[in-house]
Amino acid sequence: MLIKPESIQKVGNLLIDTVHEEEIRVINELYDALVKKDIDKADKLMDEMLIDLEDHFTTEEELMREFEFFAYPMHKAEHDQMRKRFKEVYDKWKKEKNTQEVIHFLKDEFVIWLKSHVARWDRTTAEQLGD
Repeated sequence: MLIKPESIQKVGNLLIDTVHEEEIRVINELYDALVKKDIDKADKLMDEMLIDLEDHFTTEEELMREFEFFAYPMHKAEHDQMRKRFKEVYDKWKKEKNTQEVIHFLKDEFVIWLKSHVARWDRTTAEQLGD
């Protein structure tokens, strides 16, 4: 397990909190598969994470647009940066299947980004949207 669910702040919006819980599940399963060098399982989970990330970001962006959230452009910009970065990692994984590179990305980039993003942007968004 890479990330304990309780280490990601609850934002007070049931939909957003549920999306985060699902993302944590995928991250942990992917991490475990990578550590075990289970390439087939990791490959499927990389595909799932690509879809999961897009669902996560799109769900939040639709809510922000619907409620005319004032910080939508800045929040979306962070999503776009991570979309791009994960796609780079994903594309390299598909070519090389290097478990250590993805482990490094998850531990040293993604989890740090996720905790910070949830605390800064998702919490603020949820406060504006309510439950």
